[in-house]
Amino acid sequence: MSLMKDTALRNAEQLGMAIRLKRKELGLSQSALAELLGVERKWVLRLEAGNPKAEFALVLKTLESVGLRMLLRDQARLDKATSAASSRL
Repeated sequence: MSLMKDTALRNAEQLGMAIRLKRKELGLSQSALAELLGVERKWVLRLEAGNPKAEFALVLKTLESVGLRMLLRDQARLDKATSAASSRL
């Protein structure tokens, strides 16, 4: 069972931290993950450190490789729904 929980990510550092946690949970070394992705270990190291310039397609491939999924939400819609629910109370 995973220790990961749904998390709202606000920056590249938080994404890197989530990937690192999941990689370690799976028992993968940075080198092993790099081999799966077809990149150098240095790329994985930089991604986990929060590199904001990492190639997006490789980031998505990394997420898939460690079993994570990215979800986008419309913040304005979410805020509106939360506000409406609060006013009913």
